[in-house]
Amino acid sequence: MSILDIPLGPMQFMAVTAVVVVAFTVAMILSYISQQNRPLGYLRRGERPEPAGESPADEPLPPAVLQEMEHARLSASQRQRLSAVLSGLVSQQVAAKVSAVKHELNRVVEEKTREAMVVKQKYHDTLAHKEQTEAVLRSMAEGLVVVNQQGEVVFLNPAAEKLLGVDKQEKLGKPLNEGLQDEQLLSFVKQPSADGREKEIELDSKQAQSKRVLRSSNAVIEDEHGKTVGMVSVLTDVTKQRELDRLKSDFVSGVTHELRTPLVAMKHSLAVMGEASAGELSETQKNFLSITQRNLDRLNAMINDLLDLAKLEAKKVELRREPTAIQAVIQRTCETLRAWATSKGVRLTAQTPEALPALSLDPARIEQVLTNLIGNAVKFTPPDGSITVEAKLAEGGGEVEVSVTDTGQGIAKEDLPKLFQKFQQLQAGARRAGEAKGTGLGLAITKEIVELHGGRIWVESEQGKGSRFAFSLPVASPSDTKG
Repeated sequence: MSILDIPLGPMQFMAVTAVVVVAFTVAMILSYISQQNRPLGYLRRGERPEPAGESPADEPLPPAVLQEMEHARLSASQRQRLSAVLSGLVSQQVAAKVSAVKHELNRVVEEKTREAMVVKQKYHDTLAHKEQTEAVLRSMAEGLVVVNQQGEVVFLNPAAEKLLGVDKQEKLGKPLNEGLQDEQLLSFVKQPSADGREKEIELDSKQAQSKRVLRSSNAVIEDEHGKTVGMVSVLTDVTKQRELDRLKSDFVSGVTHELRTPLVAMKHSLAVMGEASAGELSETQKNFLSITQRNLDRLNAMINDLLDLAKLEAKKVELRREPTAIQAVIQRTCETLRAWATSKGVRLTAQTPEALPALSLDPARIEQVLTNLIGNAVKFTPPDGSITVEAKLAEGGGEVEVSVTDTGQGIAKEDLPKLFQKFQQLQAGARRAGEAKGTGLGLAITKEIVELHGGRIWVESEQGKGSRFAFSLPVASPSDTKG
Protein backbone atom coordinates (compact mmCIF):
# COMPACT_ATOMS: atom_id res chain seq x y z
CA MET A 1 0.00 0.00 0.00
CA SER A 2 1.31 3.44 -0.92
CA ILE A 3 0.89 6.54 1.19
CA LEU A 4 -1.20 7.91 -1.64
CA ASP A 5 -3.77 5.07 -1.10
CA ILE A 6 -4.51 6.24 2.47
CA PRO A 7 -7.70 8.35 2.85
CA LEU A 8 -6.73 11.91 3.82
CA GLY A 9 -8.53 14.37 6.03
CA PRO A 10 -8.26 18.15 5.69
CA MET A 11 -5.26 18.48 8.06
CA GLN A 12 -3.52 15.49 6.53
CA PHE A 13 -4.13 16.91 3.09
CA MET A 14 -2.42 20.19 4.02
CA ALA A 15 0.59 18.36 5.49
CA VAL A 16 1.00 16.21 2.41
CA THR A 17 0.62 19.29 0.25
CA ALA A 18 3.44 21.06 2.16
CA VAL A 19 5.79 18.10 1.76
CA VAL A 20 5.01 17.82 -1.94
CA VAL A 21 5.51 21.57 -2.42
CA VAL A 22 8.95 21.49 -0.80
CA ALA A 23 10.06 18.43 -2.77
CA PHE A 24 8.65 19.79 -5.98
CA THR A 25 10.29 23.19 -5.47
CA VAL A 26 13.70 21.57 -5.01
CA ALA A 27 13.14 19.42 -8.10
CA MET A 28 12.12 22.39 -10.21
CA ILE A 29 15.10 24.48 -9.11
CA LEU A 30 17.48 21.64 -9.96
CA SER A 31 15.68 21.17 -13.28
CA TYR A 32 15.97 24.92 -13.99
CA ILE A 33 19.67 24.93 -13.21
CA SER A 34 20.28 21.92 -15.45
CA GLN A 35 18.28 23.62 -18.23
CA GLN A 36 20.50 26.74 -17.91
CA ASN A 37 23.64 24.64 -18.28
CA ARG A 38 22.67 22.67 -21.39
CA PRO A 39 22.03 25.10 -24.24
CA LEU A 40 23.99 22.91 -26.62
CA GLY A 41 22.07 19.79 -25.51
CA TYR A 42 18.97 21.01 -27.30
CA LEU A 43 20.88 21.11 -30.53
CA ARG A 44 22.43 17.66 -30.03
CA ARG A 45 19.11 16.04 -29.28
CA GLY A 46 17.16 18.05 -31.84
CA GLU A 47 15.06 19.71 -29.15
CA ARG A 48 13.78 23.22 -29.55
CA PRO A 49 14.71 25.78 -26.91
CA GLU A 50 11.98 27.59 -25.00
CA PRO A 51 10.58 30.46 -27.07
CA ALA A 52 11.41 33.89 -25.74
CA GLY A 53 8.70 35.53 -23.69
CA GLU A 54 7.11 32.36 -22.30
CA SER A 55 6.86 32.17 -18.54
CA PRO A 56 7.74 28.96 -16.62
CA ALA A 57 4.34 29.27 -14.99
CA ASP A 58 2.66 28.47 -18.35
CA GLU A 59 4.37 25.07 -18.62
CA PRO A 60 2.46 21.94 -17.43
CA LEU A 61 3.76 20.13 -14.42
CA PRO A 62 6.27 17.32 -15.06
CA PRO A 63 4.63 13.97 -15.98
CA ALA A 64 6.07 12.25 -12.91
CA VAL A 65 4.34 14.75 -10.63
CA LEU A 66 1.05 14.47 -12.52
CA GLN A 67 1.23 10.67 -12.32
CA GLU A 68 1.73 10.78 -8.55
CA MET A 69 -1.22 13.13 -8.21
CA GLU A 70 -3.36 10.65 -10.18
CA HIS A 71 -2.50 7.85 -7.72
CA ALA A 72 -3.34 10.07 -4.76
CA ARG A 73 -6.91 9.90 -3.53
CA LEU A 74 -7.59 13.51 -4.29
CA SER A 75 -10.62 14.91 -5.89
CA ALA A 76 -10.28 16.63 -9.23
CA SER A 77 -10.71 20.02 -7.63
CA GLN A 78 -8.03 19.22 -5.03
CA ARG A 79 -5.62 18.05 -7.71
CA GLN A 80 -6.29 21.20 -9.75
CA ARG A 81 -5.78 23.41 -6.70
CA LEU A 82 -2.58 21.58 -5.73
CA SER A 83 -1.29 21.88 -9.29
CA ALA A 84 -2.01 25.61 -9.32
CA VAL A 85 -0.26 26.11 -5.94
CA LEU A 86 2.81 24.14 -7.04
CA SER A 87 2.99 25.94 -10.38
CA GLY A 88 2.72 29.32 -8.68
CA LEU A 89 5.47 28.50 -6.19
CA VAL A 90 7.77 27.25 -8.91
CA SER A 91 7.09 30.35 -11.00
CA GLN A 92 7.91 32.59 -8.05
CA GLN A 93 11.17 30.74 -7.35
CA VAL A 94 12.25 30.81 -10.99
CA ALA A 95 11.24 34.47 -11.42
CA ALA A 96 13.20 35.40 -8.29
CA LYS A 97 16.23 33.54 -9.61
CA VAL A 98 15.94 35.17 -13.03
CA SER A 99 15.52 38.60 -11.41
CA ALA A 100 18.63 38.08 -9.27
CA VAL A 101 20.66 37.07 -12.31
CA LYS A 102 19.39 40.06 -14.28
CA HIS A 103 20.19 42.38 -11.37
CA GLU A 104 23.72 41.01 -11.12
CA LEU A 105 24.18 41.34 -14.87
CA ASN A 106 22.94 44.93 -14.81
CA ARG A 107 25.29 45.73 -11.92
CA VAL A 108 28.29 44.28 -13.77
CA VAL A 109 27.35 46.13 -16.96
CA GLU A 110 26.94 49.42 -15.08
CA GLU A 111 30.27 48.95 -13.28
CA LYS A 112 32.09 48.19 -16.52
CA THR A 113 30.41 51.18 -18.16
CA ARG A 114 31.57 53.47 -15.35
CA GLU A 115 35.12 52.10 -15.62
CA ALA A 116 35.07 52.67 -19.36
CA MET A 117 33.86 56.24 -18.83
CA VAL A 118 36.63 56.88 -16.29
CA VAL A 119 39.27 55.50 -18.65
CA LYS A 120 37.86 57.57 -21.51
CA GLN A 121 37.90 60.73 -19.36
CA LYS A 122 41.48 60.07 -18.28
CA TYR A 123 42.47 59.57 -21.91
CA HIS A 124 40.88 62.89 -22.90
CA ASP A 125 42.51 64.66 -19.90
CA THR A 126 45.91 63.20 -20.77
CA LEU A 127 45.49 64.17 -24.40
CA ALA A 128 44.55 67.73 -23.37
CA HIS A 129 47.56 67.99 -21.03
CA LYS A 130 49.83 66.62 -23.75
CA GLU A 131 48.58 69.20 -26.25
CA GLN A 132 48.95 71.98 -23.67
CA THR A 133 52.51 70.89 -22.81
CA GLU A 134 53.49 70.64 -26.46
CA ALA A 135 52.05 74.11 -27.09
CA VAL A 136 54.20 75.54 -24.27
CA LEU A 137 57.31 73.74 -25.54
CA ARG A 138 56.69 74.91 -29.10
CA SER A 139 56.44 78.53 -27.95
CA MET A 140 59.72 78.46 -25.99
CA ALA A 141 62.39 80.86 -27.20
CA GLU A 142 65.09 78.30 -26.31
CA GLY A 143 65.58 75.25 -28.42
CA LEU A 144 64.44 71.97 -26.88
CA VAL A 145 65.67 68.56 -28.01
CA VAL A 146 64.58 65.26 -26.43
CA VAL A 147 66.31 61.99 -27.35
CA ASN A 148 65.65 58.44 -26.20
CA GLN A 149 68.13 55.95 -24.76
CA GLN A 150 69.38 55.09 -28.27
CA GLY A 151 70.10 58.75 -29.03
CA GLU A 152 67.19 59.08 -31.44
CA VAL A 153 65.24 62.33 -31.55
CA VAL A 154 61.71 62.05 -30.11
CA PHE A 155 60.92 65.77 -29.85
CA LEU A 156 62.26 68.92 -31.47
CA ASN A 157 60.62 72.32 -31.01
CA PRO A 158 60.64 75.05 -33.72
CA ALA A 159 63.36 77.05 -31.93
CA ALA A 160 65.67 74.02 -31.99
CA GLU A 161 64.91 73.45 -35.67
CA LYS A 162 65.92 77.04 -36.40
CA LEU A 163 69.07 76.96 -34.25
CA LEU A 164 70.31 73.66 -35.66
CA GLY A 165 69.10 74.26 -39.21
CA VAL A 166 67.22 70.94 -39.40
CA ASP A 167 63.65 69.82 -40.13
CA LYS A 168 61.68 68.12 -37.38
CA GLN A 169 59.96 65.61 -39.67
CA GLU A 170 63.30 64.48 -41.06
CA LYS A 171 64.89 64.12 -37.62
CA LEU A 172 62.25 62.29 -35.59
CA GLY A 173 63.38 58.74 -34.88
CA LYS A 174 66.92 59.42 -36.12
CA PRO A 175 70.18 60.44 -34.39
CA LEU A 176 70.56 64.22 -34.20
CA ASN A 177 73.88 64.36 -36.04
CA GLU A 178 72.79 62.01 -38.83
CA GLY A 179 72.72 63.64 -42.26
CA LEU A 180 73.93 67.08 -41.14
CA GLN A 181 75.74 69.07 -43.80
CA ASP A 182 79.24 70.45 -43.36
CA GLU A 183 78.01 73.88 -42.35
CA GLN A 184 75.75 72.31 -39.71
CA LEU A 185 78.31 70.07 -38.00
CA LEU A 186 78.38 70.44 -34.25
CA SER A 187 81.63 71.02 -32.36
CA PHE A 188 81.27 70.11 -28.68
CA VAL A 189 84.52 71.76 -27.64
CA LYS A 190 83.55 74.86 -25.70
CA GLN A 191 83.64 75.36 -21.92
CA PRO A 192 81.95 72.37 -20.26
CA SER A 193 80.57 73.11 -16.81
CA ALA A 194 81.98 71.59 -13.65
CA ASP A 195 79.16 69.04 -13.36
CA GLY A 196 79.24 68.13 -17.07
CA ARG A 197 75.56 69.06 -17.55
CA GLU A 198 76.25 72.24 -19.50
CA LYS A 199 78.53 72.91 -22.44
CA GLU A 200 78.87 75.22 -25.39
CA ILE A 201 78.25 74.04 -28.92
CA GLU A 202 79.81 75.77 -31.88
CA LEU A 203 77.98 75.54 -35.18
CA ASP A 204 80.64 75.71 -37.83
CA SER A 205 79.86 77.41 -41.11
CA LYS A 206 81.59 78.10 -44.40
CA GLN A 207 80.87 81.78 -43.81
CA ALA A 208 82.77 82.97 -40.72
CA GLN A 209 80.27 85.74 -40.03
CA SER A 210 77.45 83.20 -39.64
CA LYS A 211 79.21 81.08 -37.01
CA ARG A 212 77.01 80.64 -33.99
CA VAL A 213 77.63 79.49 -30.43
CA LEU A 214 74.94 77.66 -28.47
CA ARG A 215 74.83 76.83 -24.77
CA SER A 216 73.49 73.33 -24.17
CA SER A 217 72.03 72.48 -20.76
CA ASN A 218 71.47 68.75 -20.47
CA ALA A 219 69.48 66.61 -18.05
CA VAL A 220 68.96 62.86 -17.90
CA ILE A 221 65.38 61.52 -18.06
CA GLU A 222 64.63 58.62 -15.71
CA ASP A 223 61.52 56.45 -15.31
CA GLU A 224 59.80 55.71 -11.99
CA HIS A 225 62.34 52.93 -11.31
CA GLY A 226 65.35 55.22 -11.77
CA LYS A 227 66.33 53.73 -15.14
CA THR A 228 67.68 56.17 -17.72
CA VAL A 229 65.31 56.38 -20.68
CA GLY A 230 66.62 59.45 -22.50
CA MET A 231 68.01 62.97 -22.27
CA VAL A 232 66.65 66.49 -22.72
CA SER A 233 68.79 69.39 -23.95
CA VAL A 234 67.90 73.08 -23.80
CA LEU A 235 69.76 75.15 -26.42
CA THR A 236 70.34 78.89 -26.01
CA ASP A 237 71.94 81.10 -28.64
CA VAL A 238 74.80 82.92 -26.86
CA THR A 239 76.60 84.13 -29.98
CA LYS A 240 76.03 87.84 -29.21
CA GLN A 241 76.86 87.34 -25.55
CA ARG A 242 80.15 85.67 -26.41
CA GLU A 243 81.00 88.44 -28.86
CA LEU A 244 80.30 91.06 -26.18
CA ASP A 245 82.41 89.13 -23.69
CA ARG A 246 85.26 89.05 -26.17
CA LEU A 247 85.01 92.77 -26.84
CA LYS A 248 84.86 93.50 -23.11
CA SER A 249 87.88 91.29 -22.41
CA ASP A 250 89.85 92.97 -25.19
CA PHE A 251 88.93 96.39 -23.80
CA VAL A 252 89.84 95.47 -20.20
CA SER A 253 93.09 93.90 -21.35
CA GLY A 254 94.04 96.95 -23.41
CA VAL A 255 93.17 99.43 -20.65
CA THR A 256 94.99 97.53 -17.92
CA HIS A 257 98.11 97.19 -20.06
CA GLU A 258 98.06 100.95 -20.62
CA LEU A 259 97.60 101.59 -16.88
CA ARG A 260 100.60 99.49 -15.90
CA THR A 261 103.07 101.84 -17.57
CA PRO A 262 102.32 104.93 -15.43
CA LEU A 263 101.99 102.72 -12.36
CA VAL A 264 105.50 101.38 -12.80
CA ALA A 265 106.82 104.95 -13.12
CA MET A 266 104.94 106.02 -9.98
CA LYS A 267 106.22 103.02 -8.04
CA HIS A 268 109.86 103.79 -8.91
CA SER A 269 109.36 107.47 -8.04
CA LEU A 270 107.95 106.57 -4.65
CA ALA A 271 110.83 104.16 -4.04
CA VAL A 272 113.36 106.94 -4.77
CA MET A 273 111.54 109.30 -2.41
CA GLY A 274 111.46 106.66 0.31
CA GLU A 275 115.22 106.18 0.10
CA ALA A 276 115.69 109.95 0.71
CA SER A 277 117.69 110.27 -2.51
CA ALA A 278 115.68 113.37 -3.37
CA GLY A 279 116.11 114.85 0.09
CA GLU A 280 115.11 114.19 3.66
CA LEU A 281 111.39 113.71 4.43
CA SER A 282 109.54 114.74 7.55
CA GLU A 283 107.51 112.20 9.53
CA THR A 284 104.29 113.58 8.06
CA GLN A 285 105.67 113.22 4.53
CA LYS A 286 106.78 109.65 5.29
CA ASN A 287 103.29 108.77 6.49
CA PHE A 288 101.71 110.19 3.34
CA LEU A 289 104.31 108.35 1.27
CA SER A 290 103.49 105.09 3.03
CA ILE A 291 99.75 105.55 2.41
CA THR A 292 100.42 106.30 -1.24
CA GLN A 293 102.62 103.20 -1.53
CA ARG A 294 99.92 100.93 -0.05
CA ASN A 295 97.23 102.27 -2.36
CA LEU A 296 99.56 101.97 -5.32
CA ASP A 297 100.20 98.30 -4.44
CA ARG A 298 96.45 97.73 -4.15
CA LEU A 299 95.83 99.37 -7.52
CA ASN A 300 98.58 97.26 -9.04
CA ALA A 301 96.98 94.08 -7.59
CA MET A 302 93.63 95.05 -9.06
CA ILE A 303 95.17 95.56 -12.50
CA ASN A 304 96.92 92.20 -12.24
CA ASP A 305 93.60 90.55 -11.36
CA LEU A 306 91.93 92.09 -14.41
CA LEU A 307 94.76 90.94 -16.65
CA ASP A 308 94.71 87.44 -15.18
CA LEU A 309 90.96 87.12 -15.65
CA ALA A 310 91.12 88.38 -19.23
CA LYS A 311 93.84 85.85 -20.07
CA LEU A 312 92.07 82.99 -18.30
CA GLU A 313 88.77 83.66 -20.05
CA ALA A 314 90.52 83.86 -23.40
CA LYS A 315 92.30 80.56 -22.59
CA LYS A 316 95.63 82.32 -23.19
CA VAL A 317 97.19 81.28 -19.88
CA GLU A 318 99.85 78.61 -20.23
CA LEU A 319 100.16 76.38 -17.20
CA ARG A 320 103.67 75.44 -16.14
CA ARG A 321 102.81 71.95 -15.04
CA GLU A 322 105.15 69.81 -13.01
CA PRO A 323 104.74 66.84 -10.65
CA THR A 324 103.88 68.52 -7.35
CA ALA A 325 102.97 67.41 -3.84
CA ILE A 326 99.82 69.35 -2.96
CA GLN A 327 100.81 69.14 0.73
CA ALA A 328 103.85 71.35 0.08
CA VAL A 329 101.75 73.99 -1.71
CA ILE A 330 99.24 74.06 1.16
CA GLN A 331 101.93 74.36 3.85
CA ARG A 332 103.71 77.13 1.96
CA THR A 333 100.52 79.16 1.52
CA CYS A 334 99.49 78.72 5.17
CA GLU A 335 102.91 79.92 6.36
CA THR A 336 102.55 83.03 4.22
CA LEU A 337 99.11 83.93 5.58
CA ARG A 338 99.44 82.72 9.18
CA ALA A 339 100.81 86.03 10.47
CA TRP A 340 97.80 87.88 9.03
CA ALA A 341 95.38 85.36 10.55
CA THR A 342 97.12 85.57 13.93
CA SER A 343 96.88 89.37 13.91
CA LYS A 344 93.09 88.96 13.64
CA GLY A 345 92.97 86.34 16.41
CA VAL A 346 92.12 83.52 13.96
CA ARG A 347 93.71 80.05 14.15
CA LEU A 348 94.94 78.70 10.81
CA THR A 349 95.77 74.97 10.63
CA ALA A 350 96.50 72.52 7.83
CA GLN A 351 95.63 68.81 7.73
CA THR A 352 97.51 67.10 4.91
CA PRO A 353 98.18 63.33 4.95
CA GLU A 354 101.50 62.16 3.57
CA ALA A 355 100.04 59.41 1.37
CA LEU A 356 98.53 61.69 -1.30
CA PRO A 357 99.71 61.12 -4.88
CA ALA A 358 101.72 63.78 -6.71
CA LEU A 359 99.68 65.92 -9.12
CA SER A 360 100.61 67.45 -12.45
CA LEU A 361 99.84 71.14 -11.85
CA ASP A 362 101.15 74.69 -11.92
CA PRO A 363 102.26 75.30 -8.29
CA ALA A 364 102.14 79.11 -8.60
CA ARG A 365 98.58 79.07 -9.93
CA ILE A 366 97.30 76.62 -7.29
CA GLU A 367 99.00 78.73 -4.63
CA GLN A 368 97.07 81.69 -6.05
CA VAL A 369 93.83 79.69 -5.65
CA LEU A 370 94.64 78.82 -2.03
CA THR A 371 95.66 82.42 -1.27
CA ASN A 372 92.29 83.69 -2.51
CA LEU A 373 90.29 81.09 -0.55
CA ILE A 374 92.26 81.38 2.70
CA GLY A 375 92.42 85.18 2.39
CA ASN A 376 88.62 85.38 2.10
CA ALA A 377 88.26 83.09 5.12
CA VAL A 378 90.57 85.34 7.18
CA LYS A 379 88.57 88.42 6.18
CA PHE A 380 85.21 86.98 7.17
CA THR A 381 86.12 84.96 10.28
CA PRO A 382 85.69 86.82 13.58
CA PRO A 383 88.35 86.77 16.37
CA ASP A 384 88.73 83.44 18.20
CA GLY A 385 87.55 81.69 15.06
CA SER A 386 89.41 79.00 13.14
CA ILE A 387 90.29 78.10 9.57
CA THR A 388 91.17 74.55 8.54
CA VAL A 389 92.82 73.66 5.24
CA GLU A 390 92.48 69.97 4.41
CA ALA A 391 93.54 67.71 1.54
CA LYS A 392 92.32 64.16 0.96
CA LEU A 393 91.93 61.58 -1.76
CA ALA A 394 88.38 61.75 -3.12
CA GLU A 395 86.15 58.69 -3.31
CA GLY A 396 87.19 56.56 -6.25
CA GLY A 397 90.81 57.71 -6.10
CA GLY A 398 90.70 59.74 -9.31
CA GLU A 399 90.84 63.18 -7.67
CA VAL A 400 92.43 64.98 -4.75
CA GLU A 401 90.00 67.24 -2.88
CA VAL A 402 91.28 70.38 -1.13
CA SER A 403 88.99 72.34 1.19
CA VAL A 404 89.13 75.56 3.25
CA THR A 405 86.66 75.53 6.15
CA ASP A 406 86.03 78.51 8.43
CA THR A 407 83.85 79.30 11.44
CA GLY A 408 82.67 82.64 10.07
CA GLN A 409 79.14 83.93 9.66
CA GLY A 410 78.42 81.81 6.59
CA ILE A 411 76.70 82.76 3.36
CA ALA A 412 72.98 83.14 2.68
CA LYS A 413 71.50 80.50 0.41
CA GLU A 414 70.34 83.05 -2.17
CA ASP A 415 73.90 84.44 -2.46
CA LEU A 416 75.63 81.11 -3.18
CA PRO A 417 75.05 81.21 -6.98
CA LYS A 418 76.71 84.67 -7.18
CA LEU A 419 79.99 83.72 -5.50
CA PHE A 420 81.98 82.73 -8.57
CA GLN A 421 80.66 85.52 -10.79
CA LYS A 422 82.81 88.49 -11.75
CA PHE A 423 82.65 91.73 -9.76
CA GLN A 424 80.42 90.15 -7.10
CA GLN A 425 81.00 91.22 -3.50
CA LEU A 426 78.68 90.07 -0.74
CA GLN A 427 77.91 92.18 2.29
CA ALA A 428 79.72 90.79 5.31
CA GLY A 429 79.62 92.25 8.78
CA ALA A 430 82.49 90.06 9.98
CA ARG A 431 85.06 92.13 8.08
CA ARG A 432 86.84 94.73 10.14
CA ALA A 433 85.58 98.27 9.86
CA GLY A 434 87.68 100.27 7.43
CA GLU A 435 89.24 97.18 5.83
CA ALA A 436 89.68 97.67 2.08
CA LYS A 437 87.30 95.85 -0.20
CA GLY A 438 88.55 93.70 -3.05
CA THR A 439 87.71 93.79 -6.72
CA GLY A 440 85.21 90.94 -6.63
CA LEU A 441 87.40 88.99 -9.04
CA GLY A 442 89.21 86.64 -6.68
CA LEU A 443 86.72 83.76 -6.76
CA ALA A 444 86.10 84.19 -10.49
CA ILE A 445 89.85 83.86 -11.11
CA THR A 446 90.01 80.92 -8.73
CA LYS A 447 87.27 79.11 -10.65
CA GLU A 448 88.99 79.71 -13.99
CA ILE A 449 92.34 78.38 -12.69
CA VAL A 450 90.79 75.24 -11.20
CA GLU A 451 88.82 74.47 -14.36
CA LEU A 452 91.91 75.11 -16.48
CA HIS A 453 93.56 72.30 -14.49
CA GLY A 454 90.61 70.03 -15.35
CA GLY A 455 89.08 70.30 -11.88
CA ARG A 456 85.95 71.77 -10.34
CA ILE A 457 85.19 74.08 -7.42
CA TRP A 458 82.13 74.44 -5.18
CA VAL A 459 80.98 75.91 -1.86
CA GLU A 460 78.96 74.55 1.06
CA SER A 461 77.66 77.11 3.52
CA GLU A 462 74.82 77.93 5.88
CA GLN A 463 74.30 81.36 7.32
CA GLY A 464 75.58 81.53 10.89
CA LYS A 465 77.47 78.21 10.62
CA GLY A 466 80.56 79.00 8.59
CA SER A 467 81.58 78.07 5.04
CA ARG A 468 83.49 75.34 3.26
CA PHE A 469 85.10 76.10 -0.11
CA ALA A 470 86.44 73.02 -1.87
CA PHE A 471 88.05 72.20 -5.18
CA SER A 472 89.20 68.96 -6.75
CA LEU A 473 92.11 68.26 -9.07
CA PRO A 474 92.49 65.10 -11.18
CA VAL A 475 95.27 62.73 -10.23
CA ALA A 476 95.94 62.04 -13.91
CA SER A 477 95.57 65.34 -15.77
CA PRO A 478 93.75 65.22 -19.13
CA SER A 479 96.16 65.38 -22.05
CA ASP A 480 94.35 68.35 -23.59
CA THR A 481 95.09 70.52 -20.53
CA LYS A 482 98.85 70.20 -20.61
CA GLY A 483 100.55 73.56 -20.48
